Amino acid sequence: MKKILTIVLASFALMSFAQKANNSYASNEQTVIKWIEDRPGPSFQQHRTFPDVPEALWNELGFKDGVPSSMSCFLLKTEGKTILLDTGLGAGFSQLIPKLAEDGIKPEDLKLIYITHMHGDHIGGLLKDGKVVFPNAEVYINRIEAEAWKAMPDNRSAQAKKVLEVYKDHLHLFEAGDMLPGGVKSIAAYGHTPGHTAFQKDKILVIGDLMHGAALQLKYPNYNASFDMDKEAAQEARTRLIKLARENGLTMYGMHLPSPGFVK
Repeated sequence: MKKILTIVLASFALMSFAQKANNSYASNEQTVIKWIEDRPGPSFQQHRTFPDVPEALWNELGFKDGVPSSMSCFLLKTEGKTILLDTGLGAGFSQLIPKLAEDGIKPEDLKLIYITHMHGDHIGGLLKDGKVVFPNAEVYINRIEAEAWKAMPDNRSAQAKKVLEVYKDHLHLFEAGDMLPGGVKSIAAYGHTPGHTAFQKDKILVIGDLMHGAALQLKYPNYNASFDMDKEAAQEARTRLIKLARENGLTMYGMHLPSPGFVK
C-alpha cells in the first residue's frame, strides 16, 4: 500500500510542478528531487549580466524586466540517502532551513552535501557566524574547485577558505567522473568556476550555474553571464551538457533556473 501511495503522490507532484513551484518535486520509485528556492522570487537577471547580448536581441526576446532566474538548491533522495545539492546564500532571507524543516529535516540530520562550486550563493548556507551549520554532513567538492579557491587571494576567497577549514574533517575532494554515494555521477562543467561540477542521477541532471538565464542560453548557449570566470570553457560546458540532456532525455535542474526549477 505504501509503495502504491508513493507512486500516486509522485505522479501528482509531476503534474503540479508549475502550479505549486514552492513545493516542487520530481519523483520515481527510487528517486525524489525537490527544488528549494533559497531567495524568495520571482527573480530576474538584468541585461548587464549578459553584456555581449545585443540590445536588439534582448528586446526581441521580450526581456524588458530581465530574464527569469532564481537562487536555488535541491534536495535529492535516492537509494536510501538524503543529499543536499548546494546550500544557498545563508542570508537572512534564505529559505533553505525552513524548507528542510517542512520535510522534517534538521541541519544535524543531513549526512551528505554535494557542492557544484564555491560561489557564495552556493556555499553560504554551510556557515552561520563562521561556524558549521551541518555538523554531521560529509561535504563533497571537486578537487580542482577546492584547490583553485585556496590559491586565490583572500579578498576573493575568504568564505570558500572558511568553508574548507571548518568542514575539513568531513571534506571529500572528488575528481570529475567519480561516482558519489547514492549512485550520483559527477560531471565536469568547468568554466563558470575552475571546478564547476554537474551531477547526474538516472534522468536527473543538476547543472549548477551552467545557465543564469535559461530563456536566453538554451537557445543561445554562446552567451555567457558576467559571472563566468572562463568564458570559452563555460560556453563549451553549456553546449555539451545541453546536448547531453537532449540526446539522453535528461531533465536539467539548475540553481538559477526559474520556477519550477527545471527544464527539458
